Amino acid sequence: MKKIVPDPPLSFPLPYLTIIADLTVEDAKPHAAALMDSLSRTIQVLLETECQDHRQVLLENMSILTELLRTLFSHMAMREIAHDQ
Repeated sequence: MKKIVPDPPLSFPLPYLTIIADLTVEDAKPHAAALMDSLSRTIQVLLETECQDHRQVLLENMSILTELLRTLFSHMAMREIAHDQ
């Protein structure tokens, strides 16, 4: 019997759903790498999935991961700007 829902990413639950204001750039890098790895695995599963319902869930997960990455990268950029001044 096939699963109705794919397994969550290995790093689930994500420990950085909210960005800690004083998260340093160095501390943020491993989190960004983990998010990118999770996004990459999700894309790979999407490419191997035929069921449209599963594909929709995977696309939504990709959207969430992308938004988390965008937010984390923005935070990192702001911290680097503040550090340079």
